Amino acid sequence: MQKYAYQVLTALTLVAWLMVPATHAQSIMLKADIPFNFVVGDTQLQSGEYHVKQLRPGVIQLQGKVTSSSATVLTMSTQARQLPDVGKLVFNRYGDQYFLSKIWAPSSGTGHELRKSRLEREVAVNFALGQTTVAAIPDSRK
Repeated sequence: MQKYAYQVLTALTLVAWLMVPATHAQSIMLKADIPFNFVVGDTQLQSGEYHVKQLRPGVIQLQGKVTSSSATVLTMSTQARQLPDVGKLVFNRYGDQYFLSKIWAPSSGTGHELRKSRLEREVAVNFALGQTTVAAIPDSRK
């Protein structure tokens, strides 16, 4: 009987442990109103309001609030030199094309960096000097 109770308790603990990351992963990291069309990975997205959330470690999703636009992308962890006060989405700009480059949550020293897609590398070849554009999100956790 004790062996059975131990197995049930172990199983319940495991289930509870697995559910915590799943519920935490669905929380919104940032809300951003992006005033220009942009590219995330290989996906073109329209300007507008987006919810940015971490689905799993290294996997970020941008979901349009009004439109059905969304993109899911793999990221690498990166460290900030100083803690950002506000959340930020950092874009690489080449002419009038914007590519999401980094995501910073407010008050977190760890950010998410995207690898350059094939399209971004092709576009970058035509521009000797790209520019960085930062979209700061002052009220990102509401």
